[in-house]
Amino acid sequence: MRKILVIGNGDSIFVRDFINQYSQRDCIVDLISLGHQPLLMGVRHQRNCTVNPSFKILNQIHMYRALALSMKAMDNDYDCIVIHFVSFNLAPHIYRLKRKSKKVVAVVWGSDFYRVSSKIKIFLQDIIYANVKNIVFTNAATRDKFSSDKPFIQESKLAVARFGLPALDEIGDLLEHPAYDQWCLNFNVPTNKIKIMVGYNANPAHHQLLVIDKVCELDKEIINAIHLIFPLGYGDGGSGDLIRKKLQEKEIKNYTVLDKFYDFHEVAKLRCITDILINIQPSDQFSGSMQETLYAGGSVIAGSWLPYREIVELGACIYLIDKPEAVGEQINELVVNLDRHESSSLERVKTFIGKASSWSENIRIWDSILFDDTTKNDSAAK
Repeated sequence: MRKILVIGNGDSIFVRDFINQYSQRDCIVDLISLGHQPLLMGVRHQRNCTVNPSFKILNQIHMYRALALSMKAMDNDYDCIVIHFVSFNLAPHIYRLKRKSKKVVAVVWGSDFYRVSSKIKIFLQDIIYANVKNIVFTNAATRDKFSSDKPFIQESKLAVARFGLPALDEIGDLLEHPAYDQWCLNFNVPTNKIKIMVGYNANPAHHQLLVIDKVCELDKEIINAIHLIFPLGYGDGGSGDLIRKKLQEKEIKNYTVLDKFYDFHEVAKLRCITDILINIQPSDQFSGSMQETLYAGGSVIAGSWLPYREIVELGACIYLIDKPEAVGEQINELVVNLDRHESSSLERVKTFIGKASSWSENIRIWDSILFDDTTKNDSAAK
């Protein structure tokens, strides 16, 4: 039986689902989590490494000690160690990890590459990149940018593999027997308004406050026709208060804040009632929430700076804006002309997403990266 150690935020739906997939395939999974969730389903041994935000000066010392103690408590004979999100905090421990497994794999999430500007943090990340066996990206564009920026990292170490999206199957099943009114009732949203989801977690990088400001600049007729949805089930815990305060200040009435963390079945219902998703964060690889929204027949407003060229060229209902401040104009245009079933390319887009992001398609790619001693795997990029 294979045995892997995952190092990442156990609060993340991607980490949880990754663990779930491998634990169901007769694989022992241990977890060093940078989140707060208690023992996750499918995990044998789990250690949480968190810091007290009240003592920022001592955070790095506390994190170093917590990681060191957690690693000491884990086994020394893993088939593979998977770093989910390349945190600079792991650099001082990379040699200890290499002693625990001959195969250490780093999975780049996007924000750990695009949004890191500190030279010290980049230096520490480069130590990790130089010492892992493989570096995984969820799209070829990010891999190529990484390779261009870091020519000292062997290109043979770079691979492309996407995360599977279990919600896709759920969406397909739900749309065969639609219960739209009931789904809306589940989330306390009206059936007769255009539902706009602002981002897909509580991270302020989704520009929720900017979106509220821009919505307020629209004509009252448009404002009355829409209902804003703010999913805050995970991410920055302080964002919810700021968003609610802004909504009250601007006297926005039509909105729902979702504080719960939903399972894939509930997420699928949410995608099926979402007319428009706003995804204008500074960086991303290939957002699962975006794919699920498109798969369910919704539209997406996205930043033109995000690496979505391939799916846009297929005809996906993605409306690109060149700067976050243009989101209001695009909302206005979409609301006036919205038709969920207008796109003639919907089936082509769904086929692409199903192939690109189903676990049945992607698990063999992950297997080859995590367990094979052979090198680079490019099949997900083709």
